[in-house]
Amino acid sequence: MNLDLLQHFLEETPLLNMHDATLFALNEKHRWDKADPETRTRQIYEFVRDTIAYGFPKKPFQPASEVLSAGYGMSVSKSILLMALLRYVHMPCRFHGFLIKKEFLRGIPEDSVYKKIPPLLVHAWVEVLLDDRWIILEGATLPKAFIEKQAAKIPFGTGEFNGLGLGVHELDNLLYEWTGKHTYIQRNAILRDYSVFNAPDHYQMVFGNELKKIRTYYPGKRLIKKLNKHLNALHPA
Repeated sequence: MNLDLLQHFLEETPLLNMHDATLFALNEKHRWDKADPETRTRQIYEFVRDTIAYGFPKKPFQPASEVLSAGYGMSVSKSILLMALLRYVHMPCRFHGFLIKKEFLRGIPEDSVYKKIPPLLVHAWVEVLLDDRWIILEGATLPKAFIEKQAAKIPFGTGEFNGLGLGVHELDNLLYEWTGKHTYIQRNAILRDYSVFNAPDHYQMVFGNELKKIRTYYPGKRLIKKLNKHLNALHPA
């Protein structure tokens, strides 16, 4: 890949504030920058997946440092943190934006809450460049323990499933573990693909007017509080 083009996938932005003191301290603790490219990618992926709980912040687009400080996030916010940490250790990555059907949340909140959730929600995943291949990291959206707790409730099967936080093609082949290949956990519920962007900031610039209709594609504050109450109860102690 052209080196000039590659640089675009390493830039800092207001949302990807990778030189914030908290992200610097996190790398100093884990020393991801000292590992080989695949190891640092795997370790950062697993950190964001498992350390950042699944929940809905007041707004989906937050600077990476705020996501880290909050300790929870949904696909967009977790993707922002994942990108910032990857770029801090010089791993090129890009942002892929979507709209996702709310059916992946079926079975988590009570019906009165579920009915009020917008039909389509903003969604995203990160794609990292490793060994000249773009690898999808959607599996970082849900913590491993959360996935396994939810999957245990579902009768074994090989078909598609949307619900309990999952949107998967094959129930008996959940692709959230790092193997150096694509990971997925909600892609089966994706309805609209907005394509890839150098950074989430650029995605906002292009689709800003549409994304400003926040009640259309994201729950309101009162609904978020109720939804997070149900999600918090599902996270293993």
